[in-house]
Amino acid sequence: MASNMRKLITEDIQDFLKDKHPEQALQEALRYVQSIIETISDSLVVLDDRLRVISANQSFYNIFLIKPVDTEGKLIYELNGGQWDVPRLRELLEEILPGNTSFSNFEIALEFPGIGKRVMLLNAHRIYSEGRKTQRILLGIEDVTERNNIEQELAASEVRYRRLFETAKDGILILDAETGEIEDSNPFLTDMLGYSKQELLGKELWEIGPVKDINASQKAFRELQDREHIHYEDLPLKTRDGKLIQVEFVSNAFQVNGSKIIQCNIRDISKRKELAQLKDEFIGMVSHELSSPLTIITGSLNTLSTEGQRLSREEANHLLQNAILAADKLSHLLGNLLELSRAQAERLILHEELIKVDHIVKDTVERVTEQYATHNILVDLPPGLTSIYADQLRLERILYNLLDNARKYSPEGSEITIFVKEEKERMVFGVRDHGVGISEADQTKLFQPFQRLNPSGFEGVKGAGLGLLVCRRLVEHHGGQIWVESTPGQGSTFLFSLPVNRDPEA
Repeated sequence: MASNMRKLITEDIQDFLKDKHPEQALQEALRYVQSIIETISDSLVVLDDRLRVISANQSFYNIFLIKPVDTEGKLIYELNGGQWDVPRLRELLEEILPGNTSFSNFEIALEFPGIGKRVMLLNAHRIYSEGRKTQRILLGIEDVTERNNIEQELAASEVRYRRLFETAKDGILILDAETGEIEDSNPFLTDMLGYSKQELLGKELWEIGPVKDINASQKAFRELQDREHIHYEDLPLKTRDGKLIQVEFVSNAFQVNGSKIIQCNIRDISKRKELAQLKDEFIGMVSHELSSPLTIITGSLNTLSTEGQRLSREEANHLLQNAILAADKLSHLLGNLLELSRAQAERLILHEELIKVDHIVKDTVERVTEQYATHNILVDLPPGLTSIYADQLRLERILYNLLDNARKYSPEGSEITIFVKEEKERMVFGVRDHGVGISEADQTKLFQPFQRLNPSGFEGVKGAGLGLLVCRRLVEHHGGQIWVESTPGQGSTFLFSLPVNRDPEA
């Protein structure tokens, strides 16, 4: 393009010189060249052999906010309050005429009054007049400030994108929109599928194993090319080691630097689906646990109402006791559900007061013993226990849930021990049983939502699996911790701690 421009200008000047008086032709050619110089957006400055400014184009005056009277006849180093007095620039300019040299793309950044910091590319060439035996320097100045700013912003944007790409918690694939070949993948995807990045690059999606149905994959790829977006809510993928995982698959096609690419976001939803299934099972279990005591209460009361006159006192009392026990179970289950609901909605408010720990322990043990006479509950309390600030009803619920859990998962007639011990700044409560124990893998699930274990020999144990989760929520709201110590076949000990010097106002 530059060569074509030079050719065009040369032809135009030759036309000016043709069939004209030399003086007239020269004046027209000069005006033509001057008009070109004035329309150039870059700054042009002509210097004499002492580096004084002979002339400059209008762009120079406009960009650097300087007047011709303050420019012409001045040394280049004196302009703009001496801003151009840069040792390396002086060195380059002073070498041009003696050495018949030039320089190109010399980058310089200067701070100018009124216009701020500017980044410029300087080019300089020697101009020699054979007739006048004069030497001049043509200095071209290209302001690249905005271009540099854009490049820096693009570079920063690329760094941010790459950082997000590398640290994203979704798997990401970048495909060539024309061929479907994989151009890039992030670490999360390689960890998810078990393939190295080198094994993925250059492959088509259906070649690496995740999507086994090649025809369906190719059809989806063509659809993506046309619609530029596809979304699968639930797609089964196989990892390199054959493990099946469920993923959500979202693909979009878009332009980057003039080329069309496809970005595939792959999210592992296996845990989400497992949690949804557990939630459904939990709802069904709770519904069953609610209906069972209601059935007993309704049946007992209906029998008393219709057959009461023909029943003996013992039979009537038996029905009443059944109804009372079922009502108590129902009340306890509803209480656990309400506590979880309050905690989930962040509306769980403790009503703390100074309470005697030994009284709470003994009252809770008495209540459990009255309801279930199937186990021998031992109480181990040191003398002179410190009183602590706690919500009495919530502390009773925690202890009741732990005792009820121990009762369910230990053999009838076995001992269950509830104990309390004081440590430095906390009070530790524990419930120890002689049941089947809990494996390390299952221990991590105990205090999670919707978890209910079914150890061998206790598959028919009833319960909604709420007790331990409620304990965890209530203990944490008191500022304490809860945990389990267990060995399979040797029983379990559930422990929780509460701070001794807790300030209820805080």
